[in-house]
Amino acid sequence: MTDAELTARLRANLLAFKAMQTRTTALRGLEMPGVRALCLPGRGVPLFQQQVLYAHPEALAPALPRLEAWYRDQHVPAWRVLVTPGDSHAESALAAAGYAPEGGMPAMGLCLAPTPPSRLPPGLCLESSEDPREVIELNRLCYPPGVMDFLGVWGGGSPPDVPLYGVLVREAGRVLSGGLALDLDDTAGVYMVATHPEARRRGLGARVMEALHARALARGRAASVLQSSEEGVAMYQHIGYRHLGTWVNWVRRAGQAAPGAAPG
Repeated sequence: MTDAELTARLRANLLAFKAMQTRTTALRGLEMPGVRALCLPGRGVPLFQQQVLYAHPEALAPALPRLEAWYRDQHVPAWRVLVTPGDSHAESALAAAGYAPEGGMPAMGLCLAPTPPSRLPPGLCLESSEDPREVIELNRLCYPPGVMDFLGVWGGGSPPDVPLYGVLVREAGRVLSGGLALDLDDTAGVYMVATHPEARRRGLGARVMEALHARALARGRAASVLQSSEEGVAMYQHIGYRHLGTWVNWVRRAGQAAPGAAPG
């Protein structure tokens, strides 16, 4: 499977995951031909929640005016478009509309194959779960206060409406590490992998990933894809992932005038 094929699978899986969130949480969505925008309203919400994904660059430029109007109506101060490496068409359109690059997220992909499982240290156990609540609680410990609160509805009256396949590592009943997978066609997208701050540097994240892979293979998946932090790239490469390039955040800030705009 080529890097381009894995990248296309990551884009499609992200779109499916975010579409599910717009149906079941406070995350709002705007869909246009070839473009999907996502927004968690509020001025204290991190930039990563305000994002635009597009299927092909030709769809992006005509959508930009409506995107700007929609985000301003949501009262968010900034939003970002995720641009894949080498997409000069999208970069030119975004630069002309007042967007600027600000960091990015490494894309990772793996062709799944059977591997012997690693042995867990004594006192730890590994389990599967299709209830995302414990993974959400773990992620809440790893992010600033309030960032993951919008997912709290998954534990109440608005659970995910598609299966999420979770893996948890426990010690004495307490969850130390975990993550979720969403299947789309032949690919498992991996999300929300986290390790308790007190249990890091014990290799638990890698054990979670191994289990997510094994279970995805058992469900008939052929590939795994995810977005990583810069700090996580080495770990994912160590367990076999390919770095597919960094998806760059092109950011538009509401207080900045677009190039060529008349002064207010």
